[in-house]
Amino acid sequence: MELRWIKAVSIDEVPEDGFGHGIELDGLDIALFQWDHTLYALENLCPHLGFPLTEGAVENGAVICGWHGWRVRLSDGACRTEREGARTYAVEVRGKDVWVQIPSSG
Repeated sequence: MELRWIKAVSIDEVPEDGFGHGIELDGLDIALFQWDHTLYALENLCPHLGFPLTEGAVENGAVICGWHGWRVRLSDGACRTEREGARTYAVEVRGKDVWVQIPSSG
């Protein structure tokens, strides 16, 4: 699978307080989080029932789903209570811009 980097948002748009910022890139719904001075990008769906992860809050490096309290680790998308996890994406800051690496379409 080929990957490509896409400029997503300004770093100023991503909250530093443990809450997420949702974006859409090439048809993908992505949640951006800043936690402990690190930026993370995950698919914006809880693996349990599909609730947007941006509606949850981060605690100890995991976003807590607002529906049923499932914890999704920011570092790798894994859930403590489920084999399936949220997909993660490589993310980096270039100057003030946030770039996310996603699969190439087509």
